[in-house]
Amino acid sequence: MKNLRTVPSGGLQSVPFARLIWPLLLTAALGAGLWIATLPAARARAMTPADMIQEGLPPGKTMKSATKPEFLSAVCAAVRKHREAAPQITRVAVAAHREYAGDIVATVLRCSPNVDCDFVGVIVGAAIQAAPGEASIIDDAALAVAPDCADAIQAATEKSAGDIPAEGPDNFGGGAPLNQVPLPGSIGGGGGGFNPQDQLLLVCDNGTQRTVAQSQLGAFLSSHPGSFVGSCQPTPTTNR
Repeated sequence: MKNLRTVPSGGLQSVPFARLIWPLLLTAALGAGLWIATLPAARARAMTPADMIQEGLPPGKTMKSATKPEFLSAVCAAVRKHREAAPQITRVAVAAHREYAGDIVATVLRCSPNVDCDFVGVIVGAAIQAAPGEASIIDDAALAVAPDCADAIQAATEKSAGDIPAEGPDNFGGGAPLNQVPLPGSIGGGGGGFNPQDQLLLVCDNGTQRTVAQSQLGAFLSSHPGSFVGSCQPTPTTNR
């Protein structure tokens, strides 16, 4: 009598099925992992400059309601995280707070790593397009951070004066996704540990009034013989 072994129902089909299902599960897992990995990059591409600034503000604060230190800190964080969007961030920030125009430009330049004079010119131009009436303040702030880029700053100022968008300086894509442009280069120092609350001081640079960050004052005076802290305009005195 033959010894018959009992084969479980479906047993002959279980081996081929297992060989088929595991590759499918592995492919699905790899696809899900790739989707999760690319999600932050896709989100970054969809963010607007206003979103990038808002991301660095305290909970419940907006660009309008934030204090000056909170706003400048958020601009600094946005530029460090999205350096390629620095011009757009500058335009939106200056359009939101024209009264901070000089501080915003100084913040963007100091918080952006590996900055060169071309980059400085781009930032100055973006700020002036957003607030043409603050051109002199913007120039002084940029010169205080990058005194060796005076030519690039002047060229950007002259170009931007006649290059204001037809839709007006306040409409700079705050609610539209970015067309991001890479901006390479280097000014010594990059942006390391910039403090957005660094005080700006008046300095007379051989007859030209400048504003210089307090932390940069020593280096500026050393590289600009004849400069001194204070106003270039002499204080009128009364003859007694």
